[in-house]
Amino acid sequence: MAEPDSLTSPSSTGVRERLIEAAVQEFGEQGYDRARVQDIARRAGLSTGAIYGNFRNKAELLSEAVDYGLAAAGRKLGQALHRGAGPVDVLQLIVTYHSDAHQRSWAPLVSEALAAARRDAEVARKVHAALHRAENSLTELAELAQQDGSLAADVDPAVFARFVLSVSLGMNVLTALDVKDPDHGAWTASMNRLFAGLASGPAD
Repeated sequence: MAEPDSLTSPSSTGVRERLIEAAVQEFGEQGYDRARVQDIARRAGLSTGAIYGNFRNKAELLSEAVDYGLAAAGRKLGQALHRGAGPVDVLQLIVTYHSDAHQRSWAPLVSEALAAARRDAEVARKVHAALHRAENSLTELAELAQQDGSLAADVDPAVFARFVLSVSLGMNVLTALDVKDPDHGAWTASMNRLFAGLASGPAD
């Protein structure tokens, strides 16, 4: 029996986002290998035709989901800057804000994408590209922090960006494994102390 036209040819507005959001949940719950495109489509309230009309295969959907999540995180950082947060404050936010509901739904996807990238060359290329874009954005933030004096001039912006990205990804992996978070207050205080040290040059 054919599926209704409303499922096979839905309006393009928001369809990709619905599929990506459904994929985030399905990959997180079932894992990349066990997740089926039919179940992703069903969760989104669409048909499998909607998936193949927007994505070539499951690998592309996974990598697009990672890209979508990183872009959403980037928008949050941009909003924080717009509200007046300094660049180094935004960088610090990345390594201290890890307990919200969105983070917990996003974390399993990150873990699945990193694992799938080791086995699937197409996933690896796209995930690497998404991470490269994210790291470039973090490097730009570090450079802005140096310009306003909140990050010492002798700190390598690219190295600092890699540190922030590594901590963020590491926290996501641990969250996906249900490893208990450290005390949030103690973690934040430690990060505050670390960042304060990076605001000044080396001791004479």
